[in-house]
Amino acid sequence: MLRERAARLFLPYSGIYGRDTDMKKGRLISLISGMIVAVFNVFITGIFYTGFLTYYEIPITGVGIVSFIPYIASCFSIFSSSVLERFEHPKRVLLIAKLIFYTLYVLGVTVMPLIVHETQARIVCLCLIIFVAYAFWAVFSPGLTAWFYAFYPDDNTQRTRYITLNHITANLIANITLFLCGILVDKGSGEIILRFRYIGYALVVVDILCQALAKEQPTPKQPRLKLRQVFTEPVKHRKYFLCLLLIFAWNFNAYLNSGIWAVHLLNHMHFSYTLINAMSFSYTFLLLLFSPFWNRVLSRFSWIKTFGIGVLLWFPTELVFFCMTPGHTWMYVPFGLIQNFLSVCLNLSYANVLYMNLPEDHRTAHLAFHAVGCNAFAFLGLMCGTWITSFTGDTPIRFLWMQEFYSIQFTTVCRAVIMFTIGFICIRKWRSFSRDEDIERVDYLAAHHLPGPLARRLRRLFPKLFKK
Repeated sequence: MLRERAARLFLPYSGIYGRDTDMKKGRLISLISGMIVAVFNVFITGIFYTGFLTYYEIPITGVGIVSFIPYIASCFSIFSSSVLERFEHPKRVLLIAKLIFYTLYVLGVTVMPLIVHETQARIVCLCLIIFVAYAFWAVFSPGLTAWFYAFYPDDNTQRTRYITLNHITANLIANITLFLCGILVDKGSGEIILRFRYIGYALVVVDILCQALAKEQPTPKQPRLKLRQVFTEPVKHRKYFLCLLLIFAWNFNAYLNSGIWAVHLLNHMHFSYTLINAMSFSYTFLLLLFSPFWNRVLSRFSWIKTFGIGVLLWFPTELVFFCMTPGHTWMYVPFGLIQNFLSVCLNLSYANVLYMNLPEDHRTAHLAFHAVGCNAFAFLGLMCGTWITSFTGDTPIRFLWMQEFYSIQFTTVCRAVIMFTIGFICIRKWRSFSRDEDIERVDYLAAHHLPGPLARRLRRLFPKLFKK
């Protein structure tokens, strides 16, 4: 009986993961690694990282400054191709580099405030440690991405399943961990967050040992690229470059209030860790409930158009959060749930934007360019968001009809404008981004199948956008 239940539970994973071939084994290791990463990221990033900084009395502008340091340092990934192409088998080098990075980023950052006590000195030391850690890791991280991308299925249906299952499993574990740990923090003291970081480092070591079991795929010998070619090679592949521009714009938008929005919710809206984490946890339920629905949309409208639909439906919620003040905190739960529902669409469709047109030649160089652009635009987003937040900082003002308005709320208007633009472009120009086989498949479905209820509703809402 137990064996039958276990078989039904793991049935969706069959055919994609396993131990009978190197590819299936690699995907299984990637799945397990993703589960471990999901847990330790809860402890060392996100709201607990923000809580760690505020525990040591780092102000909101200081949190913003510390947050954008990684994106400056990560631009060192331009040297990744030059360094990694010197190694015929870089697996061991990549894993050692990962251990060094997390030792600095987790242990170094955790121990430093116990030694340095003055607030400004802490900010300076945090920036220094984080810069060194990320600058070092930037050189090696594209190699790790390329290593595990080799295990992605080529078939579109299997790839969708693979991305969906990885995403669902990691999010389920991450949000359960986040919710339970949030309750512990609310009931305990801030020192619990410090203990979480040590547990997170122990899990990093476990993750490295897990990844060491994956077989390194052979790469053909290619002539080494010059440094300037890291910037020129991606431009030669038009669709890949357009996908990168989409990713860069999305990164800028995503990081406009990343990190500091959690500070706003905790310190200005006076929400508890439990409430914020419960909202994050609700995403897991919506992911389990609606991932089949959004996968059907994906198969019908393609990766890019589906992403555009989700973005276009999301942007009004940003305008709602612009109006959320301490007197109107009721907005957080219903509109947060709407955003979580749409996040299922965005996360599933966005996960393949980088890979669907990724060239086979000099893959590390293309991923290095992607890393440089992502981090540069994330830095610009964080810098703009921090600048906007600095107008009033932690001091509320009266604005329009709102009695307690904080300048960070202006970032939501900026995000709404950017998201509307991205959504409009993705729906109207999806063919410019998509692979030829995806275009043929979508056109075939349009020619041979009547549109479903969702398609009919979307066409009624946006008739001009769905014209060929």
